[in-house]
Amino acid sequence: MERKMAETDREDTSIEIRDLEELAKKATSSVQGKLCKKSPWPLVRSIFRVPKVLRKHNENAYLPDIVSIGPFHHGKESLEAMEEVKHWYLDALLSRLKSSQVSTSLESLMTSTALFEEDARECYAERVNHSHEEFLEMMVVDGCFIIELFRKREFEGLRDKDDSIFNMSWMIPNLGHDLMLLENQLPWFVLEHLFNQTKDSDAQPSLAKLAVSFFGFMMPMTVEATPSSLIINKHLLDLLRNCIVATSTSPSLPAQNTKLDLIPCAIHLLDAGVNFQVSTADNILDIKFSDGVMTIPPLRIHELTGSVFRNIIAYEQCDCQCTGRITSYAVLLSRLIDSSKDVDLLCREKILENWLSPEDVSLLFNRLYNDAGVYHFCYDQLCKEVNDYYHTDWPKWRATLKRDYFSTPWTVLSFAAAVVLLLLTFIQTLFAVL
Repeated sequence: MERKMAETDREDTSIEIRDLEELAKKATSSVQGKLCKKSPWPLVRSIFRVPKVLRKHNENAYLPDIVSIGPFHHGKESLEAMEEVKHWYLDALLSRLKSSQVSTSLESLMTSTALFEEDARECYAERVNHSHEEFLEMMVVDGCFIIELFRKREFEGLRDKDDSIFNMSWMIPNLGHDLMLLENQLPWFVLEHLFNQTKDSDAQPSLAKLAVSFFGFMMPMTVEATPSSLIINKHLLDLLRNCIVATSTSPSLPAQNTKLDLIPCAIHLLDAGVNFQVSTADNILDIKFSDGVMTIPPLRIHELTGSVFRNIIAYEQCDCQCTGRITSYAVLLSRLIDSSKDVDLLCREKILENWLSPEDVSLLFNRLYNDAGVYHFCYDQLCKEVNDYYHTDWPKWRATLKRDYFSTPWTVLSFAAAVVLLLLTFIQTLFAVL
């Protein structure tokens, strides 16, 4: 009896082993079929979905309002109205080329752009599930719409009298917002190819110059942005970022920071003897500190400033080839601007050109870089110098003396009278003793 039971146990064990081996073979086959020879996130990818950890702070800053560009928002019902406008713009472009005897047809545009399809798909950080035909049509229609929009904005003679984009004042700002979004981009090489194929004159400004001219009203600097011909842009948002970063003379990014040595807000720095001056530098990133004076280039703040900064910061967070200079700038400003009082101070010094309320500006910068990783803070040395000055006693005493006794002509006169009175009292006492 015991012998039969032992044989039965051995048979059950052998069955279990065979089952486990079969299971292991199936699992091995399944995993082998999924192994990747290449990185699923190659460096060539430059158009990303904004991470949820960033978009939760302001969803609308990353979503298009009226037009979809590229695959991420293509086909959304709320954006369908602009599809007809895109095709109208494409027809106008082709008609103008035909009348100017440029040998570019819709078919030739499709044929030449098809050569870039695989490279264009690789630029998106998510798998693009559109068919070859759908993807190609989207590239050409969206790309030609952007190019024609830029040309019409630059040259009034190209505009149709019935064009609502230029007849309704709200359209251009909203289109500007949508065209700079990280999730709403076409690869730059696709745009440049379509631009070159549809030029009717070599005397036209470059695509980069037309784009910067179109986005000029959105840029945070108060001076005219100039695109660099030495930089290869990845898309329109990258172009805007490059216009800010390329001309900066701020220090290069340091080694990875383990701890940010941040500074107090502007009002507290002022109380400690730090003075603020508007800088003559053209680049907003070129903030300097020397001998108790912080010089800051003027910054324009309006309704779209938050979206511009948020999308550039999201781009810097996603693209490992993109340094965190704008993120560093946002961190520094978030420390300087803590309340409406800080905004008022910087406005008085002509550092902020503000079109919003002081409360809205302080709220904007308080939340601008929330949950963004800051590993290379390019204002690290500046913050150390400011903090060293802040913790020195003499600047605080000097600031208190200036505020309490020399802030107005009347306080100066009162202080002078008190000194004279004290001096006379001393002299009188001295003569009385003698």
